[in-house]
Amino acid sequence: MRGAHSRPGVIGMSIALAAIGTSTAVQAQEAGAEETGITTLASGLTNPRGFDWGPDGSLYVASAGHGGDNDVALVEGFTVHNGLTASISMVADGCATPVAVGLPSVLWEETGWIWGAMDIAFLGDDAYALLGGGGPNWFSPASVSGVYRLNGDGTMTLVDNISAWLPDNPPAEIPWDYSPDGSLFDLEPAGDALLLSEAVGGQLLRVSLDGEITTVADLSAGHPVPTGIAVDAEGNAYLGNLTAAPFGDGASKVVMVTPDGTVSDHWTDLTAVTQVAFGPDGALYAAEMATGFSEDGPLLPENSGRIVRQTGPDTSEVIVSELPYPVNIGFDADGQLIIGGPAFGSNGGIGQGFLASVDPADAPISFAGFEPAATDCS
Repeated sequence: MRGAHSRPGVIGMSIALAAIGTSTAVQAQEAGAEETGITTLASGLTNPRGFDWGPDGSLYVASAGHGGDNDVALVEGFTVHNGLTASISMVADGCATPVAVGLPSVLWEETGWIWGAMDIAFLGDDAYALLGGGGPNWFSPASVSGVYRLNGDGTMTLVDNISAWLPDNPPAEIPWDYSPDGSLFDLEPAGDALLLSEAVGGQLLRVSLDGEITTVADLSAGHPVPTGIAVDAEGNAYLGNLTAAPFGDGASKVVMVTPDGTVSDHWTDLTAVTQVAFGPDGALYAAEMATGFSEDGPLLPENSGRIVRQTGPDTSEVIVSELPYPVNIGFDADGQLIIGGPAFGSNGGIGQGFLASVDPADAPISFAGFEPAATDCS
């Protein structure tokens, strides 16, 4: 279906763009990197989500925050904690320098999931942030969920207002946990526009730089919860899905969505996929947030996440194992695999997030016992 136009405007919340030099406590882990095959790029993050590289090669990461002190218990099973704790940072020399802070964040207490700054993507020389957790249905009416341009002069501009568009363009099948403000997850460049996944509603959306929003594919049937996106040279989108709880081994997959919206299975027999990315070898990689599910086991087994490489339509090779809830992956200019996680943690996940790199040629690589180092970057 076609989406209505929404007009860009300056964001109405208070956003502070931090001065260069104010950094969170992160450190490149040099000691033991050769022995373990793992290098910590950043630690001390709070619920990291997407990351991307700018035109000059600088690495940026979005952090969803930890909600806040505004508590709302609407009905049984739906308690949210709102605040302005999300941020976007630039990572360099082991330190994360905030670029945008005071962004909306919301924690759904009963599920433990947090929305906030969900991703950052570069299109040309411009940086775009995907912000979730804003809007009236998340009890944050002073903000909206959508795509914003980072202007570089102390302001952010709303480009695509998802909170305004979704109520008039709901998915074909609306699940019980759906929010009209959306459950935004991933943002990826595709030609002269951006693709984003609306996870709970099950839609792949195309957002233009002039505010037009359209549905590329409605994937809501069966509640697959689409998450990470990878785009090939022909503009085809490869979209992983998490599936709804309770999760199960082999229940997830990656579908290919052509620019005209045709959907087909591309890679099956996966588990709880949070992100997909093409490697320098041309193969598709997937992050599985957790594996090893059983009827009497925990909902999400700890330290059971994996990064797998596609070897066939329904087969995989394990590259990294024993990960704590990986939420994003990508490859840098040197072909190193970058991993972000965990997706959530105790105490709101405050300060527990990391970015780490490994060489896929060293596979299989285990993260068992991995502890990202931290230091004072001030």
